[in-house]
Amino acid sequence: MTVAVEFASVSRHFGTVRAVDEVDLSIAEGTFFAMLGPSGSGKTTCLRLISGFEKPTHGAIRIFGQDVSNTPPNRRNVNTVFQDYALFPHLNVRENVGYGLMVKGVGRATRNARAEEMLALVKLDGFGERKPGQLSGGQRQRVALARALVNEPRVLLLDEPLGALDLKLREAMQDELKALQKRLGITFVFVTHDQTEALSMADRLAVFNHGKIAQIGTPSEIYAQPRTRFVADFVGSSNVLPPKLAQRLGAAPKWSSLRPEALRLTDTRTAALAGTVTGLRYLGAGTRVTVVVTGAELGVLVPTGSPLPEQGAEVGIVFDAADLHPMEEA
Repeated sequence: MTVAVEFASVSRHFGTVRAVDEVDLSIAEGTFFAMLGPSGSGKTTCLRLISGFEKPTHGAIRIFGQDVSNTPPNRRNVNTVFQDYALFPHLNVRENVGYGLMVKGVGRATRNARAEEMLALVKLDGFGERKPGQLSGGQRQRVALARALVNEPRVLLLDEPLGALDLKLREAMQDELKALQKRLGITFVFVTHDQTEALSMADRLAVFNHGKIAQIGTPSEIYAQPRTRFVADFVGSSNVLPPKLAQRLGAAPKWSSLRPEALRLTDTRTAALAGTVTGLRYLGAGTRVTVVVTGAELGVLVPTGSPLPEQGAEVGIVFDAADLHPMEEA
């Protein structure tokens, strides 16, 4: 396995603030890798460390085995797609896409041809003469992507590039980005605070919290087997059971995760747990039913079309023992 990006005990301090704190990370070549976490968790700083816009306070950053800790951005074989796209309003689309080639001294004919190739790649054939102000948000996002790809980077960095799009367009662009990455075979490093986005797009992802990586793995590993209470709560809003309740249910006396879709409502006489319904929240594909039991408040996802209890009703809850996942205390 070729390693595209590697962090070796990397930290980035801003005064007394440890934005990135002793991070070790290895991203394989050709991977769609997501960095997920709340605001201030360190994910964007890590992206800027890869791009060269920030330098590590200590530790080493390697890109394809080469230490680039002190290498300026223009000498790294990476490109960044920013959240605000950063297009030049006075240049047309073709000129925007070819701008990086112009800076490198590539002739007009060659860079125009390369720009048109990139526009075709992102499905914007015939848009070269338009100005950014004449494009929709999704089209501007594609121009920014084409501009980053025209320089043939070995690593493409994406800083929440879908954040300004509406939900339907955002979902469509998720599919297109994933398909494009597979077609090109280059390494994508994608920063987002959107759990659904990370789970649906990434081959592997790292969950950040307080400048550290709380967990790293495949989307299914992160979702089904969260390592800590933070990961369980942040990725998919799991039910987090305290040790005493987990022990009462036959598991080890540890903080444990139990996903809402793993729970089923039933009669109180046949259930492992019983409690009172205190809330119902319609989510489209299902309804999240909040049930207060002794020692915890649990969310149960009931599929649309299934019978729903009334507010205040006494209900039972059953689940498969394999779905109760013990976690570390951290």
